[in-house]
Amino acid sequence: MLALVRGYAAAALESAAMAGRLGTAASDLAGFARAVTSHARLREVLVDTGVAASLRVAIVSDILQGRAGPESSSLLRFAVRHEPAAELPLSIAELVELAETRAAVAGEVTVAAERSAGRTEVRDRIRGYAERVLQELTADADIDELEDELFRFARVVDAHPELRRVIGDPAAALSGRLAVLDDLLAGRARPATTRLIRYVLRAGHVRDLVGTFEWLVELAALERGRRLAEVRAAVELDPAERERLAVALGRLVDRPVEVRVVIDPSVIGGMLVSIGDLVIDGTVRLRLERLRDLLLEAR
Repeated sequence: MLALVRGYAAAALESAAMAGRLGTAASDLAGFARAVTSHARLREVLVDTGVAASLRVAIVSDILQGRAGPESSSLLRFAVRHEPAAELPLSIAELVELAETRAAVAGEVTVAAERSAGRTEVRDRIRGYAERVLQELTADADIDELEDELFRFARVVDAHPELRRVIGDPAAALSGRLAVLDDLLAGRARPATTRLIRYVLRAGHVRDLVGTFEWLVELAALERGRRLAEVRAAVELDPAERERLAVALGRLVDRPVEVRVVIDPSVIGGMLVSIGDLVIDGTVRLRLERLRDLLLEAR
C-alpha cells in the first residue's frame, strides 16, 4: 500500500472511530474486498490501466452509494484514485486488515504510531492524512483558520528550540510527546489543527519539524483551489445543470465543489473540467482529435 493511502486511511479510520463507525467501516471495506474477489468484471475494470482513474473512481462511487459509510466510501475512492491499478486488490486487502486491527483496539487508534519509515514515506503519510482532514472541512473559513493556526504553531516551534527538541525526540515515548502537544494546544487550536499536528509525530521521525508544519500550511492553502471546478463549455449551463455537475464532481473528489463556467467555443460540445490537478476531458473536440489520429494511423 502506498504511504499516501496509508496516511489517508489513518485519518479516515480515526474519523470513523470518533463517529462510532469504526466497526461499520471495517465491515464495509471487507464487503467491498469480497465483491472485488467474486465479481470478475469489476476486478477487471479496477485493475485495467487503460481505464482512466477518474472513471474507475466514478464506478466505485456508484457501487458504494447508499451501501457504505462516508469514511469507507471516501477511503476506497482515494485508494482507487492513487494506487497503481494492478496493486489495487492487494491494497484493498491491506485496508481491510488495517481497519479490522484498529477496530479491535479502537481506544488506541488516536495514539498509535506508524511503523518506522524513511523521510519520503513519512512525508507521504502526512500528506495523505492531511488530505482527509482537509476534506472534512466544509467551509472555506474553517480552512483559513486551520492555515492560520498551523502557521502560528510553526512560528512557536521555530522560536523555542527546547520545545522542538522535546516533541521531536524519536527516542522519547510517543504518548509523552503527544501529552506535551495537548497541553500546549488546549483551547488554542481547532480539532482539525490538533489532529494534523499530532499526526506529524505519529507518522514517524521528522527531522525538520518547522519545515513540515510550514509545508502543511501550504497544503491548506492549496485546498481552496481543489474546491473550485473550472468548466469550459461551448454554451452556458443553466442553474440545474450547474447543481447536478457540482454534486457529481463533489462525489468524485470528496469535497464541496464550486462550479465556474468559462464559455469556450473551441470546445464545440461537451465540457472540459479542471479541479486542482484533476482534468476530465469530455469534449467533442477530444473525440474528433482521437478520430483524426485513428484515421492517420490507418493510412
